[in-house]
Amino acid sequence: MEKHEGFWYSIGDFFYSFFKAMEWTYEHLSPNKVLIVLGFICFFWWMWLQANYNKKAVEQDTYK
Repeated sequence: MEKHEGFWYSIGDFFYSFFKAMEWTYEHLSPNKVLIVLGFICFFWWMWLQANYNKKAVEQDTYK
């Protein structure tokens, strides 16, 4: 039984650390802040894709 004691202790320690990190994240980074940052990232990604699409359309003379 001693062989498993170290394994289960490490699993428990991992989950304890994981949930402590999640608790810290929720206290310091509210879901609203995360969603705002994610929204800005998606907006700039969309603008980059749109610019590439327009550039390709101008090169192929299909831009209206």
